[in-house]
Amino acid sequence: MNIRFVGPLLYLALLLPALSLPARGIDLAESVRLSVERHPRFPLHRALSKVGEGYRRQADSLLGGDPSANLSVAGDPLGTDFGYREYTLGASLPLWLPGQRDARRRIADGLENQAGMELLNLTWEVSGEVLDRAWRVRIARARVRQALKQWASARALEKDVTHRFNAGELTRIDMLLARQDVIASEVVHQEAVSDRQRARLAWFNYTGQQALPEDLDSFVTAADPPELARHPRLLAALAKAGIARAKAGDTRLRRRAPPVISIYAKRDRGARSEAYTDSLGIELSLPFGSRAQAAPAIAEAEAESTGAESEAALVKRQLELRIASAEEAVLKAERLLVLARRKHQASRARLKLSQRAFELGEMDLYQLLLARQQAALAARDLEIRQLEKQHAMAQKTHSTGVIPQ
Repeated sequence: MNIRFVGPLLYLALLLPALSLPARGIDLAESVRLSVERHPRFPLHRALSKVGEGYRRQADSLLGGDPSANLSVAGDPLGTDFGYREYTLGASLPLWLPGQRDARRRIADGLENQAGMELLNLTWEVSGEVLDRAWRVRIARARVRQALKQWASARALEKDVTHRFNAGELTRIDMLLARQDVIASEVVHQEAVSDRQRARLAWFNYTGQQALPEDLDSFVTAADPPELARHPRLLAALAKAGIARAKAGDTRLRRRAPPVISIYAKRDRGARSEAYTDSLGIELSLPFGSRAQAAPAIAEAEAESTGAESEAALVKRQLELRIASAEEAVLKAERLLVLARRKHQASRARLKLSQRAFELGEMDLYQLLLARQQAALAARDLEIRQLEKQHAMAQKTHSTGVIPQ
């Protein structure tokens, strides 16, 4: 055995039995929830929440930076103890700039909001994938059912043709033609089965579930869609823009270093014969912030804010186009369904007349097989068009921002 194929074969050996096992039925909302939890982006909202908690803890602190302690010793040259001696012990405490704590709180609030909006947007995206893959499985199953019907019908016709050939009513060419039709029908069935298996694998790979949601049809006619301003993807983009604005405001406030208050205790003497004296002192340092030094950081923060707002505006346009395209897809599916019904009715009428004509000897087998093939295609198309219309309606509902509840 080729060693390179052991891994994939082992995976399929474990996966295919799992797909065939019966599973408890779950609803669409549960399928979405389970798929969200296994999505690689699911931990992102928790990470954003932790960042927000960090900003909030920083804003709630009394100091605007890390305190520091300092110790200094001054006096005569090293090794002598005859003259001046001074010992100083102090602590430096950075202070908040006016409005800076509120700016950090706004960043914390924005990050917490963004975490919630990112999770909501992820849920919306995942629900779209869940719906699409589930409907693909249903459509693939319908193709298998139609192919199986056609294969069974071809076998029944072959049996009848063989009987009539043995009776001398039909030629050997007719019998071979009927057998070819059986083989062709079997090929179509096998291809449909393969497509169904691929659709089921795609569903299982994304959701980790075996069965489809039991209430899949309920999402086709969901409640009235929300306003575009409440769309999950737009809300996530707006939350990101809000964070960028908050950080830009914080950067403008930090254009200079924070003021520092220093408290120190000093012990000194003038000469060896003099006694030490103790004193306390306080010092306030006010750095001068220059516009030139802060200009790059402020410009970068404002550029990031502008970019985030532009991205939100672009997302809104994309959503408007997506919703309009989904509505057009529904109209297209409805038109194709009407044509499929007409085609089905016409092909059934033709097949009925062709079967009667063949039985009376007024039509050869090739014409009958052609009528049967077209009738089978029309029946398959009718069922597929019905499912595709439901699929399009579900996609339209999803595009407006609705999430299965």
